[in-house]
Amino acid sequence: MSSSPTPSPQVDAAADEATRVMAYRLGLLGLIPFFAAPFWLTVSPGTVPQSLDYLWLNYAALIASFMAGTFWGMALVAARSAARTAAMLLSNGLMLATWVAMQLDFGASMAALAAIFALLFVAELWRERAVAPLPGYMRLRLLLTLGVLASLGWRGALTGLLSS
Repeated sequence: MSSSPTPSPQVDAAADEATRVMAYRLGLLGLIPFFAAPFWLTVSPGTVPQSLDYLWLNYAALIASFMAGTFWGMALVAARSAARTAAMLLSNGLMLATWVAMQLDFGASMAALAAIFALLFVAELWRERAVAPLPGYMRLRLLLTLGVLASLGWRGALTGLLSS
């Protein structure tokens, strides 16, 4: 009976680097829709379709739910017993909170989603102590979370300006 060969550390390091680069690229590309709506509203508010806010909030909710799901997956391997159960429940709670946020009016929905993204980052800080998925992952998560919060803040500021 033969066993699979163990990859050399150089192969693992190269694969980890390729995965890290892809994660950064995809994560940063994922910020484009977050900034597209406030940018459009800033430069040409008269051309914005009525559905833009609806589509934008739905994208934010999809990303929040996706991040809650990735947290759930990592929680499965991150801890044992009560901590694992708590992490899995937290993940599901954040996904359900995202769904509830989508039932609110626009301003409240943005505020709730901002809180959810912040809580997702705090949850990742806890998980990072138990298992680090990839070198630099928390730096990426911080960058992406700050990007999302900045876009929500920008859009929230525009809400006040556009309604004046």
